Amino acid sequence: MWNNIVNTVLLGTGKKQLRKDDLPPALSAIADTVLGDKSLDVETQFLHLAALALNYRQSGVTALQDSSVTLEAAPDELLPYCSPAACQALQTAIDMGLQALILYWMEACAAARQLAPPEFIPTLMDMAIKEKQWRNLALTVGGKRGEWLGQLNPAWAFKKIETTEERWQTGALEERKQVLAAIRQENPAQAREWLHQTWSQENAATRAELLEVLKINASEEDVPWLETLLTDKSTKVKNETWELLKQLPTSSITQAYWQLLKQSITPAKKGLLNKKSLDIHLQLPSDKRIADSGIQLISSSKNTNDDVFILYQLTAYVPPAWWEDYLQTDKKGVLSYFNNTELTEKFIQALGMAASRFRDLDWLRLIIKEGEDFYMDAMKILPVHDMEAYALRFLEKEAQFIIRILSERDYEWGLPITRELFKWIAKNPYQYNRNFFDKQIQNIPLLIAGELESFTPELPAYQATWKNTTEHIKRLLTCKAAINKSFSNTK
Repeated sequence: MWNNIVNTVLLGTGKKQLRKDDLPPALSAIADTVLGDKSLDVETQFLHLAALALNYRQSGVTALQDSSVTLEAAPDELLPYCSPAACQALQTAIDMGLQALILYWMEACAAARQLAPPEFIPTLMDMAIKEKQWRNLALTVGGKRGEWLGQLNPAWAFKKIETTEERWQTGALEERKQVLAAIRQENPAQAREWLHQTWSQENAATRAELLEVLKINASEEDVPWLETLLTDKSTKVKNETWELLKQLPTSSITQAYWQLLKQSITPAKKGLLNKKSLDIHLQLPSDKRIADSGIQLISSSKNTNDDVFILYQLTAYVPPAWWEDYLQTDKKGVLSYFNNTELTEKFIQALGMAASRFRDLDWLRLIIKEGEDFYMDAMKILPVHDMEAYALRFLEKEAQFIIRILSERDYEWGLPITRELFKWIAKNPYQYNRNFFDKQIQNIPLLIAGELESFTPELPAYQATWKNTTEHIKRLLTCKAAINKSFSNTK
């Protein structure tokens, strides 16, 4: 029926007219009436019949009765459905099109060991088609009904991977990286062994990306295998391998750096007061690996000669605690040595970089406390409380970097840092718009809702934009609060 109507539209009523036989038998009588009305031209007759057909089509159809088709009912659920309040919170998140909150809802629902009501399952399944990392979660909150629907719609037939090893073996690259990272957190040796087993099957680009994951909990146990990878044909793989080895104290390259530093930087006493200082005389490296590993041999600054530039880099790649043994003093004593000349005090920044690289929190805290330099990597390794306090010190100077790092951390920000972030963001409302807050709503604490107006920027040109953004943030927080409340009794 409908194809005949479309064909008539395409050809025109002058070449093809709609006939009674083109319509279902149920419309024959009224079609005779329309076609028999001579007061109507052919175009008007066609429009009347098309309108009639559209209404008929929208009225629905009777399901095909075919006894040869059998369909078992969905099995009973083992877990309870979520509360009406949780349903409303999910509906709000869906209506607002907020993927971050929908994911947040599914995580909360799964953690509460509850299920999404059946009417939401198709929507969640459709979203999981595009967001592959959602699939296991969608199947979890979909329960038995979700699995049953997956048998009826091939697009929803996600294979629920029960074991981590299966996900590692069969998943896409991003999923495999997530699995490897999770295993690396819990069992570093197993993660390394899994990667070792599949290494020959991976292409160069995949090798480099998976190898980067081994930075998580890297240890001396990784060194023997990593050093065999330095002969890999891929430059990306070799570069990634060097980066890993340069953060492991027992690697041969870190040891080579240290030997060169000890030969080139020696303790001395100068002046009438025998003031402690350091003499620098670079012993040019004969070890080709020094340059191969990424150490630049030519200074990039006119104010720093090549020798000092090389030693500065090497200092950033050896554990700062080694200087305590070498100079026979404590941490503050080491800093005193380096602080005693204008030349060597530049190396304190390299010591801070090394403290971050080798995750020496005692050294890092001391250097942060004593100095005014900002260490980007420190933001990634400091405990949350220390990290937020450090971020507050440098927010005005390093706001964009700090916002990016905080946005990547999977936790809810504290109120003090959130206040300062919002003050800065309110002054840049076009850079940090609704889309930014949509993605970061999981990080934003609910208590900030009552303070949003206090961050209104002074510039009149920004005030209207911030006001609109503020209203949007309130809606996000209201939905987040509803999700938390609806599952709070089951946590």
